[in-house]
Amino acid sequence: MNFESKFTLSKRHFRECFEQSSSLQPKTNKRYLKALALFVLGLFFYWSQIEGLSAHLGMFFFILAFVDALSVKFAKGWWVTRQMLSKAAGNEVTIMLSDDGINIESDFAKQLLAWSDINTYQETEKGIVLMTIKAGNSYISKRCFNDDAWQFLLAKLAGK
Repeated sequence: MNFESKFTLSKRHFRECFEQSSSLQPKTNKRYLKALALFVLGLFFYWSQIEGLSAHLGMFFFILAFVDALSVKFAKGWWVTRQMLSKAAGNEVTIMLSDDGINIESDFAKQLLAWSDINTYQETEKGIVLMTIKAGNSYISKRCFNDDAWQFLLAKLAGK
């Protein structure tokens, strides 16, 4: 089967990518450990008696802890904003399914995810997250495919 589809890298697409990919990650308070460590370091410097530097260095680490905690709390908004500011935002992407694998092309990137390079996959509510040997994780949305192409993709992944 050879199937080709096109979509635009829009804010809606980036939101879906983040939401579906992060739904696989456990939501624990461990994400705030770095902010807590920075806060404790700030306390250490603020209370220490280092001549002329301790209060300023302590405040610096307090601010770093606050910014890090915000980056965890508002991770989705920050990630989507960064993607929207990238040169790829608004460009059209062509995704092709074939017996070789999944070929993804845009003005700025060309990537072939060979079926043999895909270790595992996790189906989500709106798409699928592919865990590959080389390229890390890739999210593919169901709305890019018709039913036959989606079944072909799932059959290829299940047949590995």
